[in-house]
Parts: sequence; structure tokens; C-alpha cells
Amino acid sequence: MNGLMQMAGAISDATTLVNQLKTFVLVGVLGLMYVAFIAYVWGQTKSVLKAGIAAIGGAVVLAIVANMTILRDKISEDLKNPGGTAAPAAVRVVDHIGPAGGDRR
Repeated sequence: MNGLMQMAGAISDATTLVNQLKTFVLVGVLGLMYVAFIAYVWGQTKSVLKAGIAAIGGAVVLAIVANMTILRDKISEDLKNPGGTAAPAAVRVVDHIGPAGGDRR
């Protein structure tokens, strides 16, 4: 029984380590790449506008990466239910519409 408890502790420790590595990559590595990308654009162009656009684009990429699980679940739900939550529309089928004078031939 003691071995089973040690295995549960090892799994818990591994899960904690994976979560810490994920946070490190998300904050540390991606944050450093974000700053380096803006510095690279600034160094190449010396343009505040282009560096600002690079900052906005990088922020969008970081937001997508940070919310990857939410986006995955949303896309999965959209694929399972392509109609969404909108109510079905009522459709009326008309056989024939005659001319304005009412003459049907």
C-alpha cells in the first residue's frame, strides 16, 4: 500500500512540474521572444509605427497561445453543433406566384 501512495505522490509531483514548465515557457520564453521581436523590428526599421504594429501582433499571438484551451473547446463545440444556438427559421413554400393582375395561365 505504501508503494501505491508513493506512486500517487510521484504523479502529483510530475503534474506540478509540467504545470510549472508550461508557465515558464508561456511567460519566460514567449515573453522574451515578444520583446526580442519588437526590438528586431525597431532595429531594422527605426519606426515607432512598425514597432507598435509588431507589439500589437505579438500581443495577439500571446493571447491566442494563453487561451489555447478555451479556443480549442470553442472550436470543438462549433464543429459538433454547426448551427449554433439560433432557433430554426420558419420557411413558407409557395407553389406559384401569379402576375400582378391575378391572371393565371
